[in-house]
Amino acid sequence: MAAKTAAKSKRTPRRQRGRAADQATGAGTEARARRKPNLPDWKWRTFPVFAAFVAGLLVDSVFNPPASSAGTALRIVALLGTGYVLAHLFVTNVIVARRIKARDKALAAGGDATEDWVDEVVHPDER
Repeated sequence: MAAKTAAKSKRTPRRQRGRAADQATGAGTEARARRKPNLPDWKWRTFPVFAAFVAGLLVDSVFNPPASSAGTALRIVALLGTGYVLAHLFVTNVIVARRIKARDKALAAGGDATEDWVDEVVHPDER
């Protein structure tokens, strides 16, 4: 233990001198900027993050059954969230896909597709 403490005390002044020199020249910030990986800008409040969280809760509640009322409430929240995720996936991948396919078919036949999406009913303030 004494050897580790002595080694740490020997390193501290050297690190402080190095940091002081980096701050004086500005080299430390440039080196840190070069070493920083180019990470994607992730948006945490999105549907995939919610779906993964709910799936994790549901899997955890299946493998580790809740023993208290709080755990049971969390399992119910996970089930409701899973229902929302499945409904969202169904609507976006089945219902909307059918509407787009029917709209494209009507446009190809020479029809008018202005009545397909009624924005006045859903969003009256966006005119």
